[in-house]
Amino acid sequence: MRHKRIFVTGATGGIGEAIVRRFLCDGHAVIAADMVAADMPEGSISENFIPLVFDIRNTAATEAAIAEGVKAAGGLDALINVAGVCYGGDPETASPEEWDVTFEINVKGMFQLTRAALPYLRQQSRSNIVNISSIWGVDHTYALLSYSASKFAVEGYTGGLRMWGMPKNVRVCSIQVDKVDTGLRRNLGTAGEFPQEKLDRMLNPDDVASAVAFVISTPETAQVSSMRLDAPLWHQG
Repeated sequence: MRHKRIFVTGATGGIGEAIVRRFLCDGHAVIAADMVAADMPEGSISENFIPLVFDIRNTAATEAAIAEGVKAAGGLDALINVAGVCYGGDPETASPEEWDVTFEINVKGMFQLTRAALPYLRQQSRSNIVNISSIWGVDHTYALLSYSASKFAVEGYTGGLRMWGMPKNVRVCSIQVDKVDTGLRRNLGTAGEFPQEKLDRMLNPDDVASAVAFVISTPETAQVSSMRLDAPLWHQG
C-alpha cells in the first residue's frame, strides 16, 4: 500500500490513538486531531505527525483545521472519523443536555468534518472515509439511548454517503464495534466499571486499528462497505 495522508479524529485516546500509532508505524502521514494536543508516538517520524487542536462542533474551526491539515500533509487520502461520546440513560432518565452533546459530537461533528474534507478527498484517484460506529447503531439498547440513537444516525449518514461516493471513487465504510476497552465508558459511572477479567475479554483499540488499516488497504476492485467487529471472548466463560 502506498503511503497516504490520513486525517484521524479523537486522536488522543483509545481507538483514535491506536489508529494514529498504527498508521505512523506503517509509514503514512497522519493528521492527529482532537480537542487537546496529541502526543507523537515514540519512534515516529516527526514530519509524518501533524497534531491539530479544534472542536468538531465548531463549523468554522473544523473547516480551518481541514485546510490546515491538508496544507501540512500535502493532500488528503483518507478520513477516519473516531471522535465520540457515550452517556447512559433510558427513555425516562436520559438527559436532554447529554443528548444534545452526543448528537453534536457523534453526528453533526462527523457530518461537517466530512463535508469539509470531501473537496480534498475527491482530488485523489481513490480516497477512503471510515466512520467508527457501534453495534448499538444496528442493534437496540434502552440503557444507552442517546448513544445508540446517535449511532443509528451515523449508520444512516454513512449509507447515504457511501452511495454518493462510490461512483466518485470515494470509498466509505462503517465499522460497528462491540465492547472496546477504552475511556469511552468514563461518563457511565459505575455502569462503566468492570473487573479486569471482563476488560480482558473486550476488544482492544489495536484490534480496531487493524480493521481500519485493512479497509483502506483493499485493492481498486474492492470496497469494504461495512464491518462488524464483535468481542467473542466477552460471551465465553
